[in-house]
Amino acid sequence: MSNIEFNEFEVIPSIRKLNNLEVALESDARIILLTDAHIANLKTLVEMVHSKGKKALVNLELIGGFGKDHVGMKLLKNHYHVDGVMSTDSGKLGMAKRYELFTIQRFFLIDSRSFETTMKILESARVDGAEVLPAITAMDLFDDLMQVARIPLLAGGFIRDREMLNKIRERGFKGVTISDKSLW
Repeated sequence: MSNIEFNEFEVIPSIRKLNNLEVALESDARIILLTDAHIANLKTLVEMVHSKGKKALVNLELIGGFGKDHVGMKLLKNHYHVDGVMSTDSGKLGMAKRYELFTIQRFFLIDSRSFETTMKILESARVDGAEVLPAITAMDLFDDLMQVARIPLLAGGFIRDREMLNKIRERGFKGVTISDKSLW
């Protein structure tokens, strides 16, 4: 499996515009989330990330032109050399895990039902980490989430400034995914 670890707080740049990749590559970030990737550019993007000694994650829901089946997971690992994947889909993450990819499950906390579902899934999580969105809600519910989570928790979504970033770190999260390059 990819050796991604959350021993210290990680600021993970989420690259929504490819012209921001260079900024992320020159930042202190150890992990980069490629959210504006597709089958034609993914290999080159991952090579760029690896050339700087960083790990490359992709969001399975956002990879353009890509099949999210066993063949696709095998390609992500063996052809594209991706280090890990993120998804809301437990089944896809299970497939990715079989190919020794680092897995992060994404949870959107939009109401009490989504919170209850998140708690149930976290209790028996077979993934390597979880991202909880939006960050402001994740911070409010952190203590509850930590009662069942045995994996690193990340926060993401609507992180607007360094003050909020610091509050997330102080709250106890292991990292954030963030697209605002001024916060990398």
